[in-house]
Amino acid sequence: MARSKLYFYLATILVLISIYFNTHNPLLTTYFSSMIKVIFMCCIINAIILIVAIILNDKSIKHLHENSDWVRIASKILPFIILIVILFHLISSLSTFGILF
Repeated sequence: MARSKLYFYLATILVLISIYFNTHNPLLTTYFSSMIKVIFMCCIINAIILIVAIILNDKSIKHLHENSDWVRIASKILPFIILIVILFHLISSLSTFGILF
């Protein structure tokens, strides 16, 4: 497997894991006893996961070859997907605090 595909797959998996660690996930309330711990852990875990996903996506773009077909397009779209995930987490956190909705 090419390095660019490997880095792209790892970045995509990390983005999906980040979506799992959302403040509205009812499974996280069973792991952590208070809402403050849920919000604190979600923020820390999501920040670390998304930073690593951005670094891996950058490596994926750097290791692209001229003959890579779908990985080139997908690696260039992934930063926008990460931005959407970050906005999703911000809206979710604000609605958890009761600021939105």
